[in-house]
Formats: sequence, C-alpha cells, structure tokens
Amino acid sequence: MLKLFQPKRAFGLPCPSAFCVKLETYLRMADIPYELMDGEPTDAPKGKVPWIEDGPEDNRMSMGDSSFIIDYLKQTYGDPLDSVLSNEQQATGRAVQRMLEESLYFVSSYSKWVDDGGFKIYSAQLFGHLPEDQMDTVPPMVRDIVTKKLKAQGIARHSSDEVYAIGIGDIQAFATLLGDKPYLFGDSSSSRPTSFDCCALGVIGNIKDGPFDVPIRDEIRGNERLSAYIDRMRSTYFADLA
Repeated sequence: MLKLFQPKRAFGLPCPSAFCVKLETYLRMADIPYELMDGEPTDAPKGKVPWIEDGPEDNRMSMGDSSFIIDYLKQTYGDPLDSVLSNEQQATGRAVQRMLEESLYFVSSYSKWVDDGGFKIYSAQLFGHLPEDQMDTVPPMVRDIVTKKLKAQGIARHSSDEVYAIGIGDIQAFATLLGDKPYLFGDSSSSRPTSFDCCALGVIGNIKDGPFDVPIRDEIRGNERLSAYIDRMRSTYFADLA
C-alpha cells in the first residue's frame, strides 16, 4: 500500500502544511488507498513534506513534491479527477494553482513566521515539545532562518499591510473564478472536484480554519460562498476528522 508521510495533524486541520492537505485530499478524492505515516522534512527525499513511498516491497520508490506526486498518481492509478477538463480548463487550473501556491501560500507563511501574533501561536505548537532550556534559543533561531528565506523569496520585503493586500487580492480573484459553483470547474449543476480544488483546500482552507487572526482569514470567512466551498470539501473528504 502507498505510504503518505507528513507531520502530525494540528490546529484541527488535516495537516498544518497546505501541500500535505492538497495531496491527502487528492488521495481521498481519487479513492487511492494509503497508509498515513508521521514524517518530518529532515527525513524527506527533497527536504520538504509531503512525500510518498509506493511500489512492491522489494522495489519501493520514494518521491517528494506534491505536484510531482499527483502526476505520478495519475500515471499509475489513472486520472479520475482532471481527465474531464478541457485544455482551457487545465490551463486555467495551472494558473490558479500558481497563484495559490506561489503567492497566497507565502502570504500565509508570512502570517505564521514574520507576524508576531501568528508566530507566538505557531511556535507554541511547533516547538512545544522542546526542553525548557531550548525554548529561548531554538524558536527565534528557526524564525530567523525562515524569515531570511521569505525575504529572499520577496514577500517579507513588504510591509504587513502590503503583504496582506496581496493575499486579499489573490483570495478575491479565486472567489470570482469560483462564483456560485460547488467546485472550481463546470457549471453550477455539473461541477465536480479536481486536483485544483485539492490545492485550494490546502492553501485557502488552512488559512480559513487555522488559528491565525489575520486579514486574509477575515477575507475568506467574510465570503459566504468561498467559506461554504471550503466547508463542503472538508466535510465531504475529511468527515472522519470532524
């Protein structure tokens, strides 16, 4: 059986990592059996979660990166979700995915690592297992490393107001594309979820239902249709975690 490696569930979310939520949602949507395993980035083939192991016991392969993994799953187990999409829809989905994973995701990361209030909440969960004598040194050290990476990426070079304005713009753009459809593609009566909805549940869903009181969460929660979309997917595909 395929093994999915990711951090433990936290904050009432399927996983604190948006990319882990994306992949586990895909596995559930596509009805691919899997065994959930505890895994940390230090053990991953690319130094990031999630990753999988699959194949016969005498020749198992290991693969990282949620998008590459989903491509592998389509080739290995079939493509019941995205095969119905037109070329134009595939292109739109790819653009939406880039907006969520290469823009809004980093706004979310800013809210957890750079924003003081968010870091206080996140670090309590992330570093709560450390010995007391390390709590004054390890969290700020890791925070400094991640903040430097976010500055190199670009998002942490902006003011807080500018960062959240970027995120709000992404959320509003996604909400406009979603409209009144149950899922991202199809009309209001025939819409069905695809891998791009998995991506949205990971990024947008983790912001909406996470513990970080920031403007991007308010923007999502204030949009009834967008909130209902996230709630519908979570209740459908993660009912066991309710």
